Amino acid sequence: MRKTNWPTGAVMLAAAFAMAGCTPQSDLQQLNQNQFTLRGMIASDRQQIDALKAQIARQNDTIEELKHGAAGAGPEASALNDKVAKLETEVSALQAGMAATPGLVVPPAGDSAGPAPGAAAPGAPSGPGPAAAAMPAETAPTWPGELDQEIAAAQGSSEPGIKMYRQGLDAMKAGKYPLAVANFTRLQHSYPKSALSEPAEYFAANALYETGEFDKAILQFNDLVMRFPKGKYASAALLREAQAFLKLNDRIDARLTLQKLVADHGGTPEATAANGMMKDLASD
Repeated sequence: MRKTNWPTGAVMLAAAFAMAGCTPQSDLQQLNQNQFTLRGMIASDRQQIDALKAQIARQNDTIEELKHGAAGAGPEASALNDKVAKLETEVSALQAGMAATPGLVVPPAGDSAGPAPGAAAPGAPSGPGPAAAAMPAETAPTWPGELDQEIAAAQGSSEPGIKMYRQGLDAMKAGKYPLAVANFTRLQHSYPKSALSEPAEYFAANALYETGEFDKAILQFNDLVMRFPKGKYASAALLREAQAFLKLNDRIDARLTLQKLVADHGGTPEATAANGMMKDLASD
């Protein structure tokens, strides 16, 4: 598993942004690219952590079942005990790998119930600082109004993949977010060059956000802005991405995303909201 010292990297990146005013335009573009790459690495690591925690939970469940079976297994107990020992070794190895990730609370062996109350969420920074600080007020999402516009526009469209797109929009409207993501993802895979690819990714990212899958939503919003930096949904995607980082108590990347939003899309309603959020973050 790739190890990343992302808090240090994010601080260094913030310092680089502070000096961006005296660097050439090409350097500023490189800083922006590095920022997005770093965010993608962070979100990817969090997904790997979640997968490892799920694997540990399954292994612990298996261990408990084997221990229970070994208690009355008679002559077969030795073989079962060997299996238990092997599984416990695997769990220890998984926990050792997870412990190397900064900010991660690793559950003890045999505990498959998840983090204890008050424990840090997977990938969240440790310590009382960011987690205890007040969260900026969340700006209402704009996607519901944009969704209605897209539903109306899609009625007379003959764009390739329009059927899947309409199904995704309808599912989104009905609050069936996993179904919406499935349809939008299928559209993007089947018609990657379609004009519908941009809005499909935007609505899919919002659907992931609404289901609480903030890591995945960040990856989607990040990818959308990289592919369509001047697109229709770029400013809204950056604002929503910053909000997703805040949901994960990642205030450093939230602030960096808001700074990029203001720098690249000044004068937009999203930039106005971003300025207010940055003031709230600075006052904590």
